[in-house]
Amino acid sequence: MNQSNHRTYINHDWHYINDYQDRYISAFPKTNEKVSLPHTNIELPLNYFDEKSYQFVSAYERKLKVEKKTDKRYILHFEGVMAYAEVYLNQTLVGSHKGGYTPFSFDVTKYLTKEENTIFVKVDSTERTDIPPHGFVVDYLTYGGIYREVYLEEVDENFIKHGLIDARDGQLDVRLLFNAEKPSKEEVIIIIEQDGREIKEIDCTLDYHQNEQTLSYNIDLQTWTLDNPVLYTLKILRQGETIYQTNFASRTLTWKEDGFYLNNKRIQLKGLNRHQSYPYVGYAMPSSMQKLDADILKYELGCNIVRSSHYPPSKHFLDRCDEIGLLVFNELPGWQHIGDEDWQDLSVLHVKEMILRDYNHPSIIIWGTRINESKDMDSFYQRTHDMAKQYDHYRATGGVRNFKQSSLIEDVYTYNDFVHRGNNIGLEPPKKVRKQQSPYLVTEYNGHMYPTKSFDDEAHRVSQLKRHLAVQQDAHKHQDIAGAIGWCMADYNTHKDFGSGDKICYHGVMDIFRIPKYASAAYRSQSEEPYMKVASNIQIGDFEASEIKDVYVLTNAEYIKFYINDDFIGDFYPSEQYIHLPHPPVIINDFIGHLIHEHETFSTKDADRVKSVLLHIMHHGMKLPLKEKLKMLIVLMKYKMSIDEAAKLYEKYVGKWGMESLEYRFEAVKNEQVILKEIIGPLKETSLLVEVNNHIIKETSTYEVARVTIKHVDQYQHILPYSSEVIHVEVEGPIQLIGPNLLALRGGSIGLYVKSIHQKGTGTIKIHSQRYGTKEVQLEVK
Repeated sequence: MNQSNHRTYINHDWHYINDYQDRYISAFPKTNEKVSLPHTNIELPLNYFDEKSYQFVSAYERKLKVEKKTDKRYILHFEGVMAYAEVYLNQTLVGSHKGGYTPFSFDVTKYLTKEENTIFVKVDSTERTDIPPHGFVVDYLTYGGIYREVYLEEVDENFIKHGLIDARDGQLDVRLLFNAEKPSKEEVIIIIEQDGREIKEIDCTLDYHQNEQTLSYNIDLQTWTLDNPVLYTLKILRQGETIYQTNFASRTLTWKEDGFYLNNKRIQLKGLNRHQSYPYVGYAMPSSMQKLDADILKYELGCNIVRSSHYPPSKHFLDRCDEIGLLVFNELPGWQHIGDEDWQDLSVLHVKEMILRDYNHPSIIIWGTRINESKDMDSFYQRTHDMAKQYDHYRATGGVRNFKQSSLIEDVYTYNDFVHRGNNIGLEPPKKVRKQQSPYLVTEYNGHMYPTKSFDDEAHRVSQLKRHLAVQQDAHKHQDIAGAIGWCMADYNTHKDFGSGDKICYHGVMDIFRIPKYASAAYRSQSEEPYMKVASNIQIGDFEASEIKDVYVLTNAEYIKFYINDDFIGDFYPSEQYIHLPHPPVIINDFIGHLIHEHETFSTKDADRVKSVLLHIMHHGMKLPLKEKLKMLIVLMKYKMSIDEAAKLYEKYVGKWGMESLEYRFEAVKNEQVILKEIIGPLKETSLLVEVNNHIIKETSTYEVARVTIKHVDQYQHILPYSSEVIHVEVEGPIQLIGPNLLALRGGSIGLYVKSIHQKGTGTIKIHSQRYGTKEVQLEVK
């Protein structure tokens, strides 16, 4: 994060009104509604609402006292306002900005007084056709309000607007962009720190006779890697006072035709697209939730890259990606539509604003300089590409398209490949897609091809999992594909033209509250931390003809030991069907093992025959081919068995009907040690499981948020996917509930969010259920 030591955050105590009149600039309506930033202009229902609900013009006002100094300048910064903002100080317009995803600032020195000042912001959240991404339909909502932070910065008359830091191969380049009111030279010290420890001190001179200056030094730094993301802090001090500060890292980024290289090591890119939206409040979430999403992608989903579809994300999200080693494809705002010349000029500006804000994030490995899935327009995309290169000579550019043989102006051919339909190839070979040889990255797949709800039947949820596996299999198979980024991390609200009619796109491998679906295991199982997920509840009534043909076990173990009621069925190994994956799933397709041999009086050969017939029925149904019929006929005649007796073998060993107890046990084995176990069995006990991502809420420059998940589970802690249990939520103390207080579980689970209210103490969340009584969760607000 770029900063100096002289920031005043002004995120609390804004007056807000959900309409706008010109007269409000000089006489803001008396209202008791005070809000904190980030703020959404209106809270929305979870689903089934009119997307025009947030498309209105609103107004914000904030009083501010400043000890104004005559030799200083004052810059008012807005991190994000959706989508058009006019900013007034003491009733005078100081500037405006078009675009909700990039920051902007105004020099307000001449408007400030030493008395009380009034900041007034007009916020137009309508879908204006002159502002990207709008102009036609868009498959996501853009919401409204001042949804990122605001601060006032005190600087010298000559100050550093931006510092663009490059460090690689023992070389440190510091490119400084100045605001030089009075050309002069200034003696300063550059300090390099790691974890607060100074490792280098450099004397230098800043030359404010020019708009920019590049300082170069030889310095050995540890490299930033996915497993060891070493970060450094660069500070520029004048007479002991920090006048500029930013985090950075040392690493090399190389794109070749055979893939992406980090520090000269090829990295197979495996990740998901992410929308920055949340239930009820849209984009208005503070740093804690932004950072949690990065943690979910890295640790819960096992991704090594995320695409910020289809706009620059929160700086807090990027900060966390830097800290944990999660790569980022950062993209300019837009979706399919290209507007007129003014619209295009604005888009080029957004590229500049994106890069100047985000340049020093080592996690960013590529800039998206093309409007997602738009048509070829070489003149426009040459401008966006050139703008990126003007400020960043080092990083590659990419342009996401969804059709073949597109013009390539960017460095990397980035392509949304939706060829997979569940029973065909996972990805097209690059040579069939691009016109010329180039680095190649798949930036979307699946998603709308197979929407999946957390409360869909098991076969549907498992099919979504298989589709993600199939695409990742092909991404690893083709050595000229740098990797594949799936659509998408989590379900999201959308316009009427998309989704399932309820204003939700169910494209995620997690639901809208970031609760995993089976498909999430396609990613998590490819990481190295011990993992096992059985993608089934093994309830025959949930399957066509009550036939369970196989069960997928997602794991990175060496093999799975499978038991039924403590009877050992067999060892099952990674499937050769997915041989190109680092950790193929284990497919359990035999529920009989040697049980017939051990519990029946057949000879070994005849037991083999019976098992063969039963397995065929299990996988293919009751219509037997002649070969299997003959096997069964031999057994019937040899043992004088009736058809009813034969049927009972099916009921006993395949259907498992009438058994007093029936437990399936899966044991993940690595180095001949059982590292994980999972048991699935008949429902005996149920409960509500309440989990909190963090029991401590630590306020930053604004309020912060904790996420709570409520899951209806069985005795093994498995979610009951068809539960719609109703719960009532109450909060006490220095916290506030976001969204409604009466909730019904969706797919056996739901999430909720609580935020701090600028007070310290202990907050209590009470979750009431008619069936389970009351559960309490306590949070400490600091």
